[in-house]
Amino acid sequence: MKDYRFLMLDLPEDINKLVNYGNFDKAFELIDLYMTRNIPQMLKDRLSFEKDRIRRFKEDYTYSYDEALALAQDNIKGFTVEELEYIKDERYADWIYIDGEIRFHKRFLENSIKVHPTLEKRLINPREDTPNILDKVIDDIIENGRKKYFIHVKVGLKLDPKYAMKGETIRVHLPIPREAQQIKNIQIINTSHEPKFIAPTSHPQRTIYFEEVVEGEDEFTVEYSYESHIEYKNTSADRVSQNQPTFYTEEWLPHIRFTPFLVELAHSIVEDEKNPLLKARKIYNYITENVQYSYVRQYATIVNVPEYAAYNLKGDCGIQAMLFITLCRIMGIPARWQSGLVVNPYSIGSHDWAEFYIEPFGWLFADPSFGGGALRRGNEKRWNFYFGNLDPFRMVANSEFQYDFYPEKKFLRQDPCDNQDGEMEYLNRPIFNNEYQVIQEIIEVKEIR
Repeated sequence: MKDYRFLMLDLPEDINKLVNYGNFDKAFELIDLYMTRNIPQMLKDRLSFEKDRIRRFKEDYTYSYDEALALAQDNIKGFTVEELEYIKDERYADWIYIDGEIRFHKRFLENSIKVHPTLEKRLINPREDTPNILDKVIDDIIENGRKKYFIHVKVGLKLDPKYAMKGETIRVHLPIPREAQQIKNIQIINTSHEPKFIAPTSHPQRTIYFEEVVEGEDEFTVEYSYESHIEYKNTSADRVSQNQPTFYTEEWLPHIRFTPFLVELAHSIVEDEKNPLLKARKIYNYITENVQYSYVRQYATIVNVPEYAAYNLKGDCGIQAMLFITLCRIMGIPARWQSGLVVNPYSIGSHDWAEFYIEPFGWLFADPSFGGGALRRGNEKRWNFYFGNLDPFRMVANSEFQYDFYPEKKFLRQDPCDNQDGEMEYLNRPIFNNEYQVIQEIIEVKEIR
């Protein structure tokens, strides 16, 4: 794993002021000035990273206040300025300052419609509902004890021709399924190019790697299949063993960090509870009841993911999962990362969740974002299910947060923490996410016996 411990450093005061106010040009000047001074390499690394962080801020926060209001009014009946202020203050609409002016996140409206209890009902053009099969599948898992699915997908990256450097060598890393408790019989079916390397099934962030000369209309894909085997875990606190393991209870810097704030939060949630299963449930309850789902800026702009969730009481699936993992580890409960895709017969998309270990049950699942969404809609059965159990519609590519590919990427990744879409780079420069399109296609999803 690359050493990102420099993220634990704060910025010099004057640079911090400029970044918070969104005076990014002046911040760049001051960073360059600081880099000429006699400062430790660790601070130089932090300052260099801040330049890339600022680039990402500019990518993510694209709407001015007036543009955001106009967009909302074009999509939601009777939307007012007061409502924009409300969704801004109530964590539905993410924003920052750029040059002293409020700029809204590019997905602020999508998030507000998804999470706010009434905005979706006021859409000028209502969206077509995707069939919801989760409740039936969850009922079957609880009743029959297991569920198995065969899943076949195609994923990849398509280089935008206008950014193509013809004749240059391109390096491509695409996520593929790795071994996990629920993933069986992984098969690579087809690839667009002959792979130069396929990482072992045990690698914590597994990829297939291509290295080719750019022609101009380049599309890199891999088609794979796997089986998802879900076994229902019927846990109870009175069956928990006295002796519990200590693996996966350490810090994993810079994000899984036992800061005073998170330690205090963990103890305030758990209070005097001694049973590790009930401790984990209290942590799950706190997150699902208090941390509002929110699409967020790129993870590379967040210097401490669990603290971001705990301070702001908002975050997407991965941010919520990281808070769960960190609070569990603080309380001595083994916990680790899982991420990849959610793939069901009707939709495919990126997702993150967690595992935690309780003897004698072994590794259990926790999906705070799916659980929190169920609770928000009053579905307590689904809320309870996602503590300890998981649906079968998952592809696991990653089992660690912030871990190097094999082979490693030369330049800073678009997502240095996780890998759900894939990454590209030239030999002499990175390729940014506005220079390619993500390919995620469902080929077949069917239940098997």
